[in-house]
Amino acid sequence: MNRILIGVIITAVMMLVGCNKAVTEPQVVISPVVDEKKEDINIEKTEQPERSEQPEQTVNPTSLPVDIKTYEDETHKKIIYSKLTLDTGSYHIVSETSKDNAVTYKCEIDKGTTRPKTNMFITIQETKKQDFQDVESIVAYLRDISPDYENILIYSNVTDDSGIIDLYSVEGVGLTNYIVCYSEVCYLMESDFNVLDSYLFQNNPSEDYKIQQQKIECADSFTSLVNKTFSSKDKKAEFAIAQGKGGAKYYAQLNIGDKGEYQLTLKNEQGEMTLSTFASSVDEVVKFLDVNLDGYADMQFLNQAGALNNIYDLYIWDELTKNFVKVKCEEMLSNFEVYDGYLINWVKDNIQSGVKQKLIWDKNTLIKESEETYETN
Repeated sequence: MNRILIGVIITAVMMLVGCNKAVTEPQVVISPVVDEKKEDINIEKTEQPERSEQPEQTVNPTSLPVDIKTYEDETHKKIIYSKLTLDTGSYHIVSETSKDNAVTYKCEIDKGTTRPKTNMFITIQETKKQDFQDVESIVAYLRDISPDYENILIYSNVTDDSGIIDLYSVEGVGLTNYIVCYSEVCYLMESDFNVLDSYLFQNNPSEDYKIQQQKIECADSFTSLVNKTFSSKDKKAEFAIAQGKGGAKYYAQLNIGDKGEYQLTLKNEQGEMTLSTFASSVDEVVKFLDVNLDGYADMQFLNQAGALNNIYDLYIWDELTKNFVKVKCEEMLSNFEVYDGYLINWVKDNIQSGVKQKLIWDKNTLIKESEETYETN
C-alpha cells in the first residue's frame, strides 16, 4: 500500500511540472523573411503634356494667289470681265492682275497718239445690286463712296446696245468709281480715268442727272462752295452757292427752253436777277469761278455765241452788298486765263491767228494794259 501511495505522489508531481512548463515556455512566432537585396521599384506617374489651344488660322491677304499677265504689243484693246465689255480706244492693255474676284488692267496710250493722259488703270469686281428708290438715294450711296466728290453722273433706265441699263459714277480726289448695272448683275469699277462712261456705252445716251461740287479756296483760309444739279428730264440746272466767310446764300436756276434758249434766274434775300441767252450747249451758258482770286465765287455768263469767239459777261461777288456786280470792260471777253491781279484774254481773228490781251483789275473794271498778235502753227 505504501508503494501505491508513493506512485500516486510521483505521478502527481510529474503532472504539475509538465503543466508549469507548458505555461512558461515562450510562444514561437514565425515572421516572413524579407529579402534585403530586393530593390524597391518606384513607378512614377507620367503626366501627359497639356494640349495648348491652337489659334484659329486666318488668311493673310498678301498670301492670296495673284495672277499677273503682261502684254508686249498694242493689239490687246478690249477688256472683258464676265458680262462687262469695254473697248479701250486709243489705249492698249499692258498688264492684267487678278486677285480674289477683282481684276486690275493697266493701259498705255498707243504710239503716235496724243492725249492729255498717257496711261490709266481700271479695277473691276462684281458688286451687290442695289434697290434704289429715287435719285436722292442714288446720290447718298455715291456720296458714301466718295465724300469729297467733285462730279456725280446718273444714267437710269438706259436702252443701249451694250446691255447696260443703269450707270452711276462719282469722281473725287483723282479717282472715279463707276457702278455699272445689267439686268441681273452689277459691277464696281475704279479708275483714274473719269470718262469711262463714254467707253462703256455704244449709243452715247445722255445722263439723267449731273451733280457738281466746286470748292473755291482763298489764301485767308475760307472756302466758297458751289453745288450744281442738272436734270435733263426736268430741263433745268440748279445752283446753290455759299459765299466765303459769312456763308451768304445765293441760288440760281437755269431753265432750258425751246430752240436753244436759256434763262438764268439768280435769287437771294435781297431779290432776284434774270439773264437770258441762246446757246448750243448748257455747259457753255453759265460758269462759276473766282476771276479776281479773292476767294468768292464769281459768275461767267454767255452773252452771245459765235463761230470763232463766244462773248461773255462777268459778274464778281461784292461782299459788302452781298450781291453780284457786273464787270465793266470795253474789250470782248472770250477765252481768258485768270492770274493774280489780271486776266489774259485770247480773241481769234481766224482759226490760226488773233490777239492776246492783258487786262488789269481796277475794282470792278478790267482795263487793257497790253495787246499783241499771235499765230498758231
